[in-house]
Amino acid sequence: MGGLSRRSPAGGVEALIHLARRFFQSILDQGPDAAEEDWLMGLLSEREATLYAQMSPVDRSHALRSARCPALADDAQRVAAALHDVGKIQAGLGTWARVGATVAGVVLPGVLRGRWADYRDHPRLGAAMLRDAGSAELAVTWAAEHHLSTRKSSLPPDVAAALAAAD
Repeated sequence: MGGLSRRSPAGGVEALIHLARRFFQSILDQGPDAAEEDWLMGLLSEREATLYAQMSPVDRSHALRSARCPALADDAQRVAAALHDVGKIQAGLGTWARVGATVAGVVLPGVLRGRWADYRDHPRLGAAMLRDAGSAELAVTWAAEHHLSTRKSSLPPDVAAALAAAD
């Protein structure tokens, strides 16, 4: 459940649908499937796997769903899709606090502090974490840019579109 910035400055209907879907998935999620996690661990470096393991069960489930998206062309895109939200571990917020941070960030932009601000800043934080872990530039860039519209992404349009579909 990220910010509303991906679809348009005001958020738009698509962003609200995305957030509503992620909210209900967060409430209903029973955690990641062990076999799926084994598959993903085979794609991640040791340092990426350490970061992934620190993600909440709900975020790990989302990471696995993202990595399994049929629009993705290769393992580099699967890793980028899986780790795009890794910066959320810095905030350590549960579902309800994330909802609060998302709404407050829209209503009071620039006012949030502490863990709520970290949650809203998870793209930048995640990119730095992945860079420090030695991840491929694709994963670093997608973590940083996954809330941008695909036309504002620095990635090739087809790659940005595939990764956006995965999210």
